[in-house]
Amino acid sequence: MSGKQQTRQQHRNPQQPAGRTRGMVVVGGVLALAVIAVLSLVLFDQGDDSSAAVASGNEAAPEVVLEGFDGTAVAISSLRGGPAVVNFWASWCFPCLAELPGFENVYQAHGDSVQFLGINLSDDPASAQSVVEDTGITYPLARDPRGEAFTAFGGLGMPTTVFLDEEGRVVELYTGELTARELEAKIIEYFES
Repeated sequence: MSGKQQTRQQHRNPQQPAGRTRGMVVVGGVLALAVIAVLSLVLFDQGDDSSAAVASGNEAAPEVVLEGFDGTAVAISSLRGGPAVVNFWASWCFPCLAELPGFENVYQAHGDSVQFLGINLSDDPASAQSVVEDTGITYPLARDPRGEAFTAFGGLGMPTTVFLDEEGRVVELYTGELTARELEAKIIEYFES
């Protein structure tokens, strides 16, 4: 090897082989993409019929008491006596934000026959209140700041919607965004058929 070639090679990579740095960048990029993919599946699962029914049948809803947005206590057991839709949402969950106006529309159509409860999950109270004001939600709302109710229901991703029968049993726990049309169809299937 000539003196010029040897100097050029040392100059280009004085401390480590060229492939090692490139390999570390590639591995780092692949790991970052894997983390993003897993978080997307867990937090923003769009759901489909194959993964929708996580809990169903005769399982009783958990006995959980939360603080309502108005400061009063809200017990899940208070929903017994009529069918209910319980929706877990958060200001940091984009699919949640997309479905909230549709939930309000369906609540307006079925509020006399189906109870609705929105549960804000692990959120900053000011951010949650801003979402309520922006979307015009009028159905009852509660806070689950540490995710205790979400965990008790067996929630896996956001958003999560739970359908309860009149006896407070879980009919379906659905993970993923629901359009107004899909929510309406589930209410008709579970509570009006």
